[in-house]
Amino acid sequence: MHTAARQSGFTLLEVVAVLVIVGILAALAVPKFADFSEAARNSKLQNIGASFKAGADQVHAYWLAKGSPGPQLNMIKLPPSQAGGDLSVNAFGWPADTRGVSRTLNSTNDCIDVWRAVLAPGAPSVSNGTSTDFRAQYLGGNSCRYIFQQAPTKSLVFNSNTGALVVNL
Repeated sequence: MHTAARQSGFTLLEVVAVLVIVGILAALAVPKFADFSEAARNSKLQNIGASFKAGADQVHAYWLAKGSPGPQLNMIKLPPSQAGGDLSVNAFGWPADTRGVSRTLNSTNDCIDVWRAVLAPGAPSVSNGTSTDFRAQYLGGNSCRYIFQQAPTKSLVFNSNTGALVVNL
């Protein structure tokens, strides 16, 4: 007597059904992961902006503690490795320059100076090119834009007349 051997396993239809379900779930999950990376970039930019603003506020507080003496060339001593010179402040007591040439923020180089002066060593890098974390751009009116290179539509804008910092997400 011969008994029929029973085969175990999945039918082709079952395998196809599982693959379709996995494909649908993957299509739903990918946008969620993209949202996480976008949220992470936004959070990173907001944190850097908060650090920048805190540094600028410390400069302003120091200027106020000194009696609001007007524009000051080389008012705050900085290590040469941090910003390349001492920090000058403008007539409103906000950071302006570290090259000892100006008491107003009026160029892209001044924007780079201020970034390096108010942020701690090891902070994200800045230049007027695209090979750093941020690209500095002078906007006129004593204001700077720092473009976030990971997401060039995102930026920080600093106004050295008022000390205002805007985070553009």
